Amino acid sequence: MERELSNKQLIGEATGQFSLSIVTSLMSLLMFFYTDIVGVSAGLVGTILLLTKIIDSGADIGMGYIVDRTRSKHGQARPWLLRMIIPMFLLTLLMFTVPDISYAGKMVYIVVSNLLFYIFLITPTSIPYASLMALTTRNTQDRSLMGLYRSSFSFIAGGIVTVGFIPLVNMLGGGQQEWILLAGSLALIAAIGLIIAFRSTKEKYNTEELKEVGELKKTLPLRTGIKLLFSNRYWLVAFLVGFLLNVTFAMSSASGLYYAKYIWGNVNLVGILGGITLLLTIIVFIISMPLIKRWGQRNTAIVGLCVGVMGGLIRIIDPYSILVGIIGSALQAFATIPLLVVMLPLITNTIEYGEWKHGQRIVGLTNSVNSVGNKLGAALGTAVIGWLLAFGHFQEGASLQTESANFMIIVMSIYLPMVVHALMAILLCFYSLEKQYTRILDDLSKRDNLL
Repeated sequence: MERELSNKQLIGEATGQFSLSIVTSLMSLLMFFYTDIVGVSAGLVGTILLLTKIIDSGADIGMGYIVDRTRSKHGQARPWLLRMIIPMFLLTLLMFTVPDISYAGKMVYIVVSNLLFYIFLITPTSIPYASLMALTTRNTQDRSLMGLYRSSFSFIAGGIVTVGFIPLVNMLGGGQQEWILLAGSLALIAAIGLIIAFRSTKEKYNTEELKEVGELKKTLPLRTGIKLLFSNRYWLVAFLVGFLLNVTFAMSSASGLYYAKYIWGNVNLVGILGGITLLLTIIVFIISMPLIKRWGQRNTAIVGLCVGVMGGLIRIIDPYSILVGIIGSALQAFATIPLLVVMLPLITNTIEYGEWKHGQRIVGLTNSVNSVGNKLGAALGTAVIGWLLAFGHFQEGASLQTESANFMIIVMSIYLPMVVHALMAILLCFYSLEKQYTRILDDLSKRDNLL
């Protein structure tokens, strides 16, 4: 099957991922911002963030249902990128403008701003954007390249925030106003990225197009769609892996700040660690496509996860050593890079498998339920950090922590990610769709020709 997208289109499309990763990387700093800048309880914040994500998960299902039924001159998913440009800036900025009011008032503001951010920005942006892969191409090379470009842009955006944000905000003064200024600047860049992504994409396999050629007969009821989705065994594996991936992302992103500040004694070291990780990321991205062509998508991801487990074992040797920690952390970061490159193609390929098996193509709902898993995983990872810090008697704003609090920081930075990496590798062993995918596309093509 010939390629359907040019590299220029793929790069432009990937700016949408850059935008999403800018704002989600900022959100990974929220636990630290709330506890050390705003001054609220880590355990309480962790619980609140988990509850808001659970509430938001209902919006994800609804958004998938809406995407599958969206009809416009721009297609099914693209119009939502256009609609989210202004909210991208305003709602991201709102997360950091916690007013100087009573403790209870601050908590109410945190709950409301988080709900607005996730329900009215992340949900109606991320689900349509994730759906674009299935709507723009069926070519496996295009999808692999799209995954590569998206994950590359994601790591660049994450690297900018990880490497630059804390050192720069501290250089500017380190107070809440400096956080607001820097977060607002990044939110503006993210809004511009959505404009570029919108202009760079064109839908070819949306519902209306496929109905015109006779490939789709009807639009499924929500209940039937969910039932078919959970009967897709390959999607279920990908769903669970995505859930765990976001658990470990949330833990590693937020725990790194606490680790640098309280275990290593210098919060600015998180920037150095982020820089080294970013350099490693670039190297891994360069070799990803040759590895994927040689080993396949699934096996490449499994190898990366095994390297991540090794990184955790190295860090256990001396958790307080900066050199050992940087080496081990770099290897732990390596674990998720190949998986990020192939994660969306692995999920999207299950759409064709479901269409082949059940005769129904479910795009928006597939991505919306995946989004539920991703958000709940991220929420659980963040909540676990708050719960562990509270269990270790973490003192908000203190320059030094108790031995029990430090141990909890080590647990959530080293031991838990290592266990999660191992679980993801085991789950991926049950994903064997790649061996069948070419035959599935051929069968779908033959069905179209008979119609």
